[in-house]
Amino acid sequence: MSAKNLSPRLFCILGLIIVVVITALLYVTTASYEKTLIGTCIALVVLICYIIFKIGDGWMNSMEAEQIKSDQTRFTARIDRYRLSLSALPEGVVLFRQGHTVEWCNPAAEKHLGIKLTTHLGMALNLVFDNPKIIEYLESGDYSKPIEIKSHEPGRILLLSAVVADKTHFIVVSHDITEQRRIDSMRKDFVANVSHELRTPLTVIMGFLDMIVRGKEFDEKTLREHLGLMQQETSRMQSLVNDLLSLSRLESKDEQESDPPEVVNMPKLVASLAEDGVALSRGRHTIDTDISSDKAVLGQVDELRSACLNLVTNAVRYTPEGGKIQIAWRFDPQTESAIFSVKDNGIGIDAEDIPRLTERFYRVDKSRSRETGGTGLGLAIVKHVAIRNHCRLDIQSELGKGSTFSLIFPKESLVD
Repeated sequence: MSAKNLSPRLFCILGLIIVVVITALLYVTTASYEKTLIGTCIALVVLICYIIFKIGDGWMNSMEAEQIKSDQTRFTARIDRYRLSLSALPEGVVLFRQGHTVEWCNPAAEKHLGIKLTTHLGMALNLVFDNPKIIEYLESGDYSKPIEIKSHEPGRILLLSAVVADKTHFIVVSHDITEQRRIDSMRKDFVANVSHELRTPLTVIMGFLDMIVRGKEFDEKTLREHLGLMQQETSRMQSLVNDLLSLSRLESKDEQESDPPEVVNMPKLVASLAEDGVALSRGRHTIDTDISSDKAVLGQVDELRSACLNLVTNAVRYTPEGGKIQIAWRFDPQTESAIFSVKDNGIGIDAEDIPRLTERFYRVDKSRSRETGGTGLGLAIVKHVAIRNHCRLDIQSELGKGSTFSLIFPKESLVD
C-alpha cells in the first residue's frame, strides 16, 4: 500500500500515542479521585481513535475500489475504441493467443478466412483453418515473408502476413489482392498481344526482304503483289501504334484533371461521320442517316469524333457486302437522353462475348479482324472516351442478325 494511503492511519496512531503519554504524566502528578477521571478519558480517547481508524480504513478501501473500477472502465473503453477501428478496416485482422487459439477477429477476417468468432473463439489453428498452407505458415513462427492464398470467398486472392505482438499473442492480417493480380494479368496479356500483333506483319515484311537480299528475281506482277502485301502489313502496324498511343493518352488523361468541355455540334458531327462511312464502304453497303435531334453535347470534340468513327468503321468492317448500316442521332424523351447509334445487319455477336468487347485486343473472330485491318483496340478507346465525356457505351447484338452500338448522353450533358 502507498504512503499516501497510510497517512490518515499514521496520524491517528501518532495522535493516540501522544494522548496516552500526556495522560500518563498527568496521572502520576494528580490526586487519586482525578486518576479515575483520567482513566475514563483515556478509555474514551482510545475508543474514539479506534472508531476513527476503522472509519478511515473503510473509507480508504472504498476509494481504492472506486479508483480500480474507474481505471477498468477507461481501459475497457479504450479497448472498445481499438476494436471498433479494427472492425472498420478492409483488411482482415485475427488475434491469436499463446497456444495458437483464436481470441478475436474483425468482420473482414470472417469474410476473407471463413472465421466465425462466435464459433471459433478459443479454438486451435487446425480446427479453424482447413488450408494446410495457412496452418503450416502460422505454426512455423517465420513471418518474414507473406504468403498468397485463396480466399474463403470464391474467386478472391489474399496476401496473408503475421506479426508477433508480444510473448503471448500474434496478429494475422489478410489483404485482398484480387484486383492487383487482375491488373498484373492484363499487363502480361497486353505485352503478349502487342508482340503477337507485331510479329505477323514483321514476319511478312522480313520474309520478302530476305528474298530480295538473297537476290531472288520477281516478275512485275509478283513484285506488285508482294509490295502491296508489305504496304498492307505496314499500314496495320501503323494503325496499331496509333491506337496504342491514343489509348495511352486517354488513360493518362483519366488520371489527371479533364480539359474544360466544349459544346459539340452533334448533328453536324454525325452528318460528317455518315460521309466517312460511305467513303469506307466504297459502295458495298447501304448507309442511311437519321438525324432527328438538334441537341449538342458538352465534351471533347476530337475524342467524341474518334469514338464515333470507331463505331462506324467497325460496322463497315463486319457487315457483309450488300448489308445495311444506319447512323443516327436522336433524343429519347422517356429518359431525357440523347443517343448516337450505329446499327447494322451484319454477323452479330454472341451474348457471352459482349461483356469482353471493350478489353484490349479481344476479338470475337481473330482471323476476320486481321482480314479487315482491325487492331483490337477500337472499343477499348471508345470505352475510355465515353468515361471521359460522361456518356455510356451500350451494346446490343444478336448472333447472325446484327448489332447496335450506342453512346448515350445523359440530360446533364445536353445543350439546346
